[in-house]
Amino acid sequence: DMFCDLTQVIQVCLLLEEEAAEDGSEEEEEHAVRRKILDKYDDHTHARYQRTFEYIMEHAPYLGDLIGKRKKREELKQLITEMQSMINHTRSEDASRLKCRMGSYAAPFPDKQVVQPVIAEDSKSRSRMGFNHPELAKMLCPVKYLGDYLKDPAE
Repeated sequence: DMFCDLTQVIQVCLLLEEEAAEDGSEEEEEHAVRRKILDKYDDHTHARYQRTFEYIMEHAPYLGDLIGKRKKREELKQLITEMQSMINHTRSEDASRLKCRMGSYAAPFPDKQVVQPVIAEDSKSRSRMGFNHPELAKMLCPVKYLGDYLKDPAE
């Protein structure tokens, strides 16, 4: 998952494992703290995090050895930071290659016409991207604000 926060994924999955193993003997306060964290995320997010966690444990088993060991906490934190940095870099690299093709991906009928004004392949500037692009801005605008945006795009 190129959009995950590894620390969050690990925390949520470990809490889900604790909850699954719960036998009713734990303190009510511990249960409440765990539920407070887990309730921030819906079931879909829990499932996505679990898939990511399983993938990580399969491909980086050493990480699993570090989890839960107090003496290895700093090493775990450093490893997670390095992994997160690589995920962020990879996501950025992948997305930057799409920039020149954005006009055809965003166009409703790309075989007939790309978005106007055209996003040039050699453009290094972002001045006409995102909310600064008249057609892309409509697509990026949250639906609940779209009516207001269409009435006055300049605002």
